[in-house]
Amino acid sequence: MPTDLMPTAEQQQEALYRVARVGVPIYRAGNQKPYVALTFDDGPGPNTVKVMNEMRKYGFHATFFTNGKNVDRWRDTLKREASQQALGDHTWSHRYLPGLSASAQIQEVARSVGRSEQITHKAVRLFRPPYGAGTSVVSNWVNQHNMVEVLWTQDSRDSLGAPWTEILSRSEQYITPGAIILLHENRGQTVKAVNRLLPEIRRRGFKAVTIPQLLVLNPPSEAQLRSDAGARAGTRAGKK
Repeated sequence: MPTDLMPTAEQQQEALYRVARVGVPIYRAGNQKPYVALTFDDGPGPNTVKVMNEMRKYGFHATFFTNGKNVDRWRDTLKREASQQALGDHTWSHRYLPGLSASAQIQEVARSVGRSEQITHKAVRLFRPPYGAGTSVVSNWVNQHNMVEVLWTQDSRDSLGAPWTEILSRSEQYITPGAIILLHENRGQTVKAVNRLLPEIRRRGFKAVTIPQLLVLNPPSEAQLRSDAGARAGTRAGKK
């Protein structure tokens, strides 16, 4: 497992600003070192602490993209996510953004970000659109607020009801430098797969880190960010 010192908060903020200034979604980081990002959508919820406890056992960290409708019920869990992991926004109610009016799209994001920040007293700097279906309206709002829109390198297909064996095998395929793996914390099969994925990450000499940490440890170039965004523009909308 790599022994690099973990980036400071200042280094992570600087990396986020650098990527945010490019103004395109990020699908992966650079490929310099053996670091990978596990990202969990649709929480917080009853499985969140289970996932965080497993991550802690291995000295790993993850990024949690939360839905605003859940945060009041799971306030303490949200605070723990914000203090121990990395927190991103996944809209208020996980609606398909292209099907909403411009004002409703912004409300879905702004309401959720605002509530998370009120509870955690920390700025939310990451965003992921439900189903991977972003819009120019929301992208402009995200860019104006110096946030980074995060998509993924690999979809584990857990949200499609994949068994834990498939979730695990698909995730293992992308234990590669700079990869961003899409998972969901509200599914028991995912927790079962993660319990087996984490030791495999360690066995291969990798470490799971947050998105801000990944952007410091494996910084993507502006050319790569733009190339990835251009190549994936026609296929962004995945099934979640």
